[in-house]
Amino acid sequence: MTSSAPIGPVRRVRVAAITVGTNELSWLEPCFASLLESDAAGFDLTIWYVDNDSQDGSAAFVQKRFPRVRIIQNDTNVGFARANNIGMRAALEDGADYVFLVNPDTQTPNSLLRDLVEFMETWTGYGVVGPMQYEYDESGNTALGAHNNWSKTALRWGEQHAFAGDWPNHPSPAGPLEGRAPHTLEHAYVQGAAFFVRATLLRTVGLFDEVFHTYYEETDLCRRARWAGWRVALLLDVGIQHFGGGGTAGSRYRRVQMRRNRYYYLLTDIDWRPRPTLRLASRWLKDDLRGRGVGGETTWWRGTWETTGAVWWLVRRVPLIRGRRRAHRQLGRQVADYAAQQARSTR
Repeated sequence: MTSSAPIGPVRRVRVAAITVGTNELSWLEPCFASLLESDAAGFDLTIWYVDNDSQDGSAAFVQKRFPRVRIIQNDTNVGFARANNIGMRAALEDGADYVFLVNPDTQTPNSLLRDLVEFMETWTGYGVVGPMQYEYDESGNTALGAHNNWSKTALRWGEQHAFAGDWPNHPSPAGPLEGRAPHTLEHAYVQGAAFFVRATLLRTVGLFDEVFHTYYEETDLCRRARWAGWRVALLLDVGIQHFGGGGTAGSRYRRVQMRRNRYYYLLTDIDWRPRPTLRLASRWLKDDLRGRGVGGETTWWRGTWETTGAVWWLVRRVPLIRGRRRAHRQLGRQVADYAAQQARSTR
């Protein structure tokens, strides 16, 4: 007669959806209502709201209207990167298997989260994925219509690198066709407005680099994921509604953050050799000084003033940039060492 130990219940997959908001009260009702209506068959869903020192009553509204949502209140506006990191750390401590970063100005179709979970559970080589983005329906209908501007741009550039519009000849970051899931586009990055990531990746590669504050932080995390051996892709058959633009459109804040962060991103990218890096940065510098760079146009004198500030910001962070490059190289070496170890173990 034989006996066996009782088999316990199978652990359910745990998903944490995180929304960061700063004075975005008008978007929160459809955002959280659609998330809470998600088909969560097969997994447990926890929703977090990280309030970035809103002054419009956002946190109080969420607490009263959506008691299931867990609220983290920041005393100051700490930026998009750090606010999401605060939420992600809380989710990881809570045992999340996947984290879904989702902007307030989104509406989530009922099946989206289930589709994302099923994809990641099936295709275990993917570390970060995101849905395609569609135009926002202010009537509250979550059915998908036409692609929004971000999706149109992503489809136009395809699987080229992050600066394909300025420097088209740099190699693509996309992985090989072998082992690729169908109906995916290995775009340079998944936008932080709808960003689905494995907890395992976050625990090994790290969270957002808070030096970015706002803009380019998700692009940086996607490249680090690839350097660590993960695939990054957009899923062409699933989607989310995203209005886009947010409260920073056309603002000085947007120009300053996007311009200085773009240089920081480039200077910490180990796939770019010194000569093309210098040439591309010089090209940007000419446009920025004239007020015609990324983040929106302005006058030449404002462009000169803001660009001078960005240059000094970078100069003060030269030691940090060197440290980031060393860490990025280490990610690649870790993958190579692991591959070599696996090869030896199979002999």
